[in-house]
Parts: sequence; structure tokens; C-alpha cells
Amino acid sequence: MTRVLKSFGSIVVVLVLCAPFIGAQDKISPVSDYQFKKDYAQYENIKKETDVQKRADLCVAFMKEHPISKALSYIATDYMEAVKPHILNKDWAKAIAMEEAFIALMPTEKTVKDAAVPEPGAGEFLKGVLAPTTKSLQSALMAAYYQSNNLPKAAEIGERMYAAAPEKEMTVTLADIYLKMQNYDKYLQFGDKILTDYPIEQSYGTALQMAQVYLQKQDVNKAKELYTKVMNVYGEKVPPGVQEAAWNSTRALAYGMFAAGAYAQKDYPKTIELYTKVAGFDKARDDAYYYMGMCKWQSKEPDAAIEYFAKAAVLNKQFAKRAQDYLDQLWKARHPENPAGVEEAKTKAKTELGLK
Repeated sequence: MTRVLKSFGSIVVVLVLCAPFIGAQDKISPVSDYQFKKDYAQYENIKKETDVQKRADLCVAFMKEHPISKALSYIATDYMEAVKPHILNKDWAKAIAMEEAFIALMPTEKTVKDAAVPEPGAGEFLKGVLAPTTKSLQSALMAAYYQSNNLPKAAEIGERMYAAAPEKEMTVTLADIYLKMQNYDKYLQFGDKILTDYPIEQSYGTALQMAQVYLQKQDVNKAKELYTKVMNVYGEKVPPGVQEAAWNSTRALAYGMFAAGAYAQKDYPKTIELYTKVAGFDKARDDAYYYMGMCKWQSKEPDAAIEYFAKAAVLNKQFAKRAQDYLDQLWKARHPENPAGVEEAKTKAKTELGLK
């Protein structure tokens, strides 16, 4: 009997000493395959709920019960299905409230660390489940704020996402948001990133928009720099999917800027070359004919100047009066015996321009 008691006492001592280790071994990792099977079974039961709002509430309850779970992506996807009707109804306040409530329950890297989730499961969960799920939810929330026209909040979320993962797709999104906000400094910042991330064949639209912003800021040199990049690629051809008439207007604008710069440098041959391109893309650009007339006059070619001034005059736009004055001066100097002949020169100009 004494031996039995001693043996029993020894067993008790061993059990007491080993109790902490037994408890540790009994604790199931929240990212183990075993726990995932249990969590996924619970998720499948949630999906059986036909009431959309009740299913969303069950998803929230799951998150509170299992703050770390490999079934997180499934729960998040189903929860967003419950948000979708509010998005379709454009009830942005409700959609945003639901999305923010769910995001508030999302675990973080600190949550996983504090829970002492063992490796390699912790790393796999962070990269394979948490990171993509968080990104998807944040993107949905940013889109909801964007659609609700709360652009500052959309930009705030986008900036946060970009800081965490500087992906080039986000530069496009943020550039668009800041352009709509008319925050041109931030737009140009992300526009520069777009031009770095994408070849000009893909980013020429951004380059042209940035050029317009620089013109508004009266930074002509930066605008010309961007127009030059685009015209080096698409000056002699039309970008895929763009209407030629629309692109001709863009080319006329670009080459008109280049021509104005050449004229300011008194490079008359280059000015005429560039303004000839402008007139080819847009024959109603009176500035092209006016400055070509000025170049020919400065180059001692009065007859050619007369032809260009006549075209600028008959277009009856911004440069019409100045062109008419120079046309009259040159015509009288060249044809003093036939002052009425200037009207014939203008009639010829109308014919060449296709004017009635």
C-alpha cells in the first residue's frame, strides 16, 4: 500500500511539473491546417444564411471570434457581397460604414506577433492571406470614397496603400484623384512617376495633361519638354485608338509651341518648317500663316509674305487685322499700279483654304 501511494505521488509530481508543457502542446495554432478546416466549416455555415444583412453580421461575429484565421479571405469576400447592394444603389454612406467596420476588425502584423503565431505559419498568413485581403478591402473603400466624391479621403487611403506597396497602378489612380481635386502639385508628382513607370507609348496622355498643367503654371519650358517627348514618338503617326482629327489638333498645338519658340530665336527657316506642319494639321490656324508671313518678310521674300498674310486675313480670327495691315503695305509697295489686286490675292487665299 505504501508503494502504491509513493508511486501515485510521483505521478502527481510529474503531472504538475509537465502541466505547462501539456497546455502549450494542446493550444492549436490559429493558422494551422486543423484550425483552418474548423474555420472553413464555420464559414460554410455562414454562407447558408439567406438574409444578406444577417450574413454580414455573422461575418463580423466570426472576425471577433477568430481575429487570426486562414479563412479570412473567404469571410471578407462574403462580407463584401453583402456590401455590394448598397454600392449598386449608390448608397455610399452605408457602403463606407460597412467597409470601415470590417476593416477595423482586420488583424495586423502586430496582432499576429502579439499572438505568438508560430512560423512558418505566421509568415504565410501575413503574405498569403492578410496582405492581399487588406489590399482588396482598402481598394474597395477608396473606390467608395471616390464615387461619393470624397476625393481627399480617397487620396488619403491611396497614399497609405502606396506607402505600404508602391505599385505603379496606384500612381495612375492617385494622379487621377489629384487632377480631379485640382491639386496640381500632387498631380505632377504622381504624373512624373507614371512617366517613369510606363513608356511614352502608353503614358502620352498623362504627358499631354501634365503639359497643360505646366502651361497653366506658366512653365512653358516644362510643357515643351513633355510635348517634345510625345511628338518624338507620335509626331508622324496617330496613336492606336485615337481619332486622327483629334490627334491633328494635338499635333497642331505642340508644333505651334515649337514654332513660337523658333520664331522668338529668329530662326525663320525652322519657324516656317514647324508652322507648315501646324497648317497641315489645322489649316484654320491663322497664327501659322501670320508668322510664316512675318518670316518671309524678314527674309526679304515679300511675294511669299503676301500669300501668307492673305490667308491669315481671310480667316478673320485673332491675327486678321495685323495680317491685313501688313498685306496692304506689301501689296501697295509691290503693285502700286494695281491697288485693287489685293482682293484677288485674298480670293485666291480663300480658295486654297477651302473657304466660301
